[in-house]
Parts: sequence; structure tokens; C-alpha cells
Amino acid sequence: MKIRPFAEFETELPYDGVEGDESVDFEEIVPAGQNIAEAWAVILRPLGYEVSEPIQDDHGWWLHVRDGRYKYELFIARVFENECHLHAKEAFGLFRSKSFPSFLAQLNSALNADPRFRNIGWSGSLNDKTTTDTPIVE
Repeated sequence: MKIRPFAEFETELPYDGVEGDESVDFEEIVPAGQNIAEAWAVILRPLGYEVSEPIQDDHGWWLHVRDGRYKYELFIARVFENECHLHAKEAFGLFRSKSFPSFLAQLNSALNADPRFRNIGWSGSLNDKTTTDTPIVE
């Protein structure tokens, strides 16, 4: 079994990034994708996951997801108007969980069921241009 934790997808959610003033160095920029992270939190909570509010990063937004004792992290970045990237990973404790593939499969099913997200392609890394429809490949 191969886990493909990176995804590219498209969305019709409006672009929500705030660009800084180009004439001022170090102008704070709010990266796009907060609305995507908020939508995903709403999608995951009814599936039984505890989901944090979106956490801003320099290039996107993090969601911390918890399923009982297992923890995951989702990083969402919006590259262009409709092109977005996801990196899903386990937040490791002392032991590696066997539930990560199940979590990715549930996330994929939930995203495919939501009309706001489309053309979801999963890969093994950011540089891997070979994509699959599912994050788990047997």
C-alpha cells in the first residue's frame, strides 16, 4: 500500500488572499486559502473529527485534526485563482498510527462529495506529477 499525502485540486470558493503594499518592505500579506480551511473543518467535524480553527502560516493555512488519540495536520495553500495544494501528514506521537490511510480515504470521499471542490489528484510528493484519484494505492 502506498500513501499519497499531497493533492492538487480546484475550487470555486472566492480568492481570499490579502496582498501587501509592494512599495513597503515587510508588508504583511495574508495568504489565500482560509475559506478553504474553514470549509474543510465544517466537512470533517460531522465525521467525528475534532478540528482546530485555521492557523495562518507564511504560505497558507493549517488545520489540526484529531480522531481520539490520533492527530493529523492539513496544510492548504492556494497557488492561483482556482489551483490549490494540500499536504496531509500525521502528527506523530511515540507510535505511528495505522489510521492515517483511513483518514485520507474519508477526507478524499468527503471532498469529492462536496461540489465546491473538483479535479482532486493525489501524489506522493510535491514534485511527483503522477496523480491518482485516491490517496491510497494498493
